[in-house]
Amino acid sequence: MQRRACLKMLLALAASTGLPGLTQMSLAQGNPAASGINRIRDLRRNTWLSSSDLLARLMENPAVIVGETHDNPEHHRLERWLIAQLAARDALGGVAMEMLDSEQQALLEKLPENARQTMSDAQWQDALDWQRGWDWSAYGPTLQLALSLGVPVRGANLTTPEIREIVALDLAPELPLVVARSQRRALIEGHCGMLPEDMLDGMLAAQVGRDQAMAAALNVLPPTSVLVCGNGHARRDVGVALHARQTPLCLGLVEVPPGQTWRSALPTSVDAEPPFDLAWFTMPVANREDPCVTLRERFAQ
Repeated sequence: MQRRACLKMLLALAASTGLPGLTQMSLAQGNPAASGINRIRDLRRNTWLSSSDLLARLMENPAVIVGETHDNPEHHRLERWLIAQLAARDALGGVAMEMLDSEQQALLEKLPENARQTMSDAQWQDALDWQRGWDWSAYGPTLQLALSLGVPVRGANLTTPEIREIVALDLAPELPLVVARSQRRALIEGHCGMLPEDMLDGMLAAQVGRDQAMAAALNVLPPTSVLVCGNGHARRDVGVALHARQTPLCLGLVEVPPGQTWRSALPTSVDAEPPFDLAWFTMPVANREDPCVTLRERFAQ
C-alpha cells in the first residue's frame, strides 16, 4: 500500500506539471476567434473546457474512448497524461489498447512482474511478439505506464489471422445504412480509391469486427476505463460506441491543419449529433509522406 501511495503521489506531481499550455488554454477560452488549437471542447454542450472540467467529465463515465492519429506524438503524450491524471485521482479502472490483441495479452499475463521492471525495449517487443506496424516508442510507454499503475490491461484488437479470415469471407456486416455508407466511403478514401470492389464487404466486416472486439474489452473492465485507439474507432456515430454495453464517452484528439479551424477539422457525422462527445484540438506535428504513393506501388505489384 505504501508503494502504491508513493506512486500515486509521484503521478499526481508529474500529471500536474507535465502538460504545459493548459493554463494558457483555460485563460484564452473567451477568444471566439481562436483556432481551437490546444483547447478542449464539449461538442454536445458547445462549451470550452478547462483541464479540470475535462477530468471531471471523464470520471463521470464508466468508459472513455480516446481516439488518436496514430503517428502524432502529441496524441500519445496526451493519452499518457489522461491515464496518469485519472490514476492520481483513484479513478482509473483499466486500460485497453487497439495495439494489443488477445494473443499478445496472454503473453503479457505470463510475464513475471519482477521481469517487467528490468526488460529492455527489444526484450519487451520480443516477449509480446510486437507488431511492427505499431511504433513501440509511441505505445510501449503507454503500456508500461498502465502496468505500473496496477490496473487491468486488455488487448482490444482481433488477431491478424482473425482479421484475415473475416476479410476472406467477404460478408457485409449488419449495420444501419447511414453507418455502412460512411464506413464504406472511409475505406475507399483511406485506400486512395484503389480498394478492389470485391474486397469492400470483407474489409468493412473486419472494421466492424475490430470495433466489436474493442467494445468487448471495455465491457469487462471496471469504471472508469480508457480505450486507446484510432480516431475512426473512437467516433460516437460509427465506431466502438455502437457496440459497447454501456454508452462510453468519446474523446477525439483532433489535428487542426494549417489554415483550418477546429470546426472544419472535425469529421462529418452520419447524424445530427457531433462525431465525438468531446474533442481536444492539436497541431498536426507529424511529418507525413503521401500514403497513396506507397499504396499505388503495392497494388501495382
